[in-house]
Amino acid sequence: MDFWSEIFMALRRNKLRTVLTGFAISWGIFMLIILLSVGNGLKNGVSSNFADRARNTYTIWSSSTELPYKGHKANRWIPLTDKDIEYLENHLYHVDEVSPVFTKGGTLIFSDKSKSVQIDGVRPIFKNIQGIKIVEGRFINDNDMKIKEKVVVIDKNTADEIRNKIRQPEEKKTNKRHLKSPEETVPVLGEFVSINGINYVIVGVFESDMMWGGTGQCYAPFSTLQQIYNVNNEYYKLSFTTFGLDTKEDNESFRKELKRNMALLHEFSPDDQRGVWIDSQMLNALETNKIFNTINIFIWVIGIAMLISGVVGVTNIMRITVKERTSEIGIRKALGAKPRSILMSIVMEALIITTVFGYAGMFVGMGLMEVINKIMEAVNAGKGANEAAVFLDLSVDVKIVFMATLVLIVSGVVAGIAPAWKAVNVKPVEAMSNRS
Repeated sequence: MDFWSEIFMALRRNKLRTVLTGFAISWGIFMLIILLSVGNGLKNGVSSNFADRARNTYTIWSSSTELPYKGHKANRWIPLTDKDIEYLENHLYHVDEVSPVFTKGGTLIFSDKSKSVQIDGVRPIFKNIQGIKIVEGRFINDNDMKIKEKVVVIDKNTADEIRNKIRQPEEKKTNKRHLKSPEETVPVLGEFVSINGINYVIVGVFESDMMWGGTGQCYAPFSTLQQIYNVNNEYYKLSFTTFGLDTKEDNESFRKELKRNMALLHEFSPDDQRGVWIDSQMLNALETNKIFNTINIFIWVIGIAMLISGVVGVTNIMRITVKERTSEIGIRKALGAKPRSILMSIVMEALIITTVFGYAGMFVGMGLMEVINKIMEAVNAGKGANEAAVFLDLSVDVKIVFMATLVLIVSGVVAGIAPAWKAVNVKPVEAMSNRS
């Protein structure tokens, strides 16, 4: 009891010094948690926006050449054709499924409501290639392709606008207020819409990212648009999935091989930076992870620097404490106190300060991030399906936090040993002679 009473008496006697030292330790742990949580939240938010997209997706876009080659002039347009699809499907081992994409801008009309949309003609497999999430109905199927059915799959935002248009006459007839989420009770499947003067029946609704200017996104069978717009097997874009390409080196090698063979097929220079554009979702994901890894390293450097500053603060405070208590230590040694007892009392002060304030900073930081996380969940829940989340699940690994706090505590104790050891080795006569 005397041992612990002495320690707490020393802490109470120097309240300001104890609080300032503890604050430096708490602040270090607190900021480490905040930084790690924000970093994880940003990573989770960005990753969630691409979660449904296959990472092994490649896209080839038509483009114009930049260099003259074998009698061909520069700025020659390179269309993608059936021979490109045949090459991808039959001559590249790593290619899995291919879908051409025919894109047409236009106006969607429903009743007296009109909206700018982009309609893409695709194959059924395009749903898996791009990770399209159907929320109502279905996507395009093989039968639609075979009979060139005039069906369309629309984005959820456009579907909600159509629902509102359907609901208005019903409200006038019934003169009744609908439930909180009326859009869920008004079906749009089976409704007819006109796109560029052609009537299509809605067979599905999907979630989508918001397009520029609020433009809607629609998908129709490729064969249907091919017939309507008299497309002579020339495509603006080809999308396909791959397998067996798991590393950055594999994907870069595959992309170089693909660009070289596309140059041979269309007779443009292999060194041409244009000709065709090739995008790899896997390489994009790897580059994104590389950026996040750099951010994480930066966060850890700052966090560790803050923890080190807390340890330095404990070390300095322990030195000041020992210096102020030099004469007291001398008297205690003269009265027969053992060096181990004196050493333990000083080290225990450091242990108590680092433990109490370290875990206080940890719990405050984790509690605050939990509150912010709940708020962010409510904000994200209120967003539409086409609105991307920037931050998601602002969390941090509890094991990492506990380990960081434990390291800080151990470091603080070790920091207090040096001045304490120096103090107990001072001769009683020398210690008492420094008494002011």
